[in-house]
Amino acid sequence: MSLLVHYTLTSAADHDRQAAAMAALIAGLRAEGVAAHYAAFATDDPTRFVGLLEYDDEAGKRSFLDSAAFAAYRETVGPTFANPPQTTEIRAIATTRA
Repeated sequence: MSLLVHYTLTSAADHDRQAAAMAALIAGLRAEGVAAHYAAFATDDPTRFVGLLEYDDEAGKRSFLDSAAFAAYRETVGPTFANPPQTTEIRAIATTRA
């Protein structure tokens, strides 16, 4: 199971803050041992970012959503979003990932 997340910031001036917050989110998730995989990506537009959350089941998804790292991330950069992150549930049909 996967969730594709699109983030748009109100200002390109917040790009570095967002990138740093995503790096801190990843470090925090690893430290907490969250049962989900999260990857963050910047785009050519400095106000747009994409995230990919992969989880085996609802418990894995919940471990991400309930993590202290995700709470800290939301608190740090939530005010910089132009609108709430847009999410789409997706499923892999082919991958090179083991």
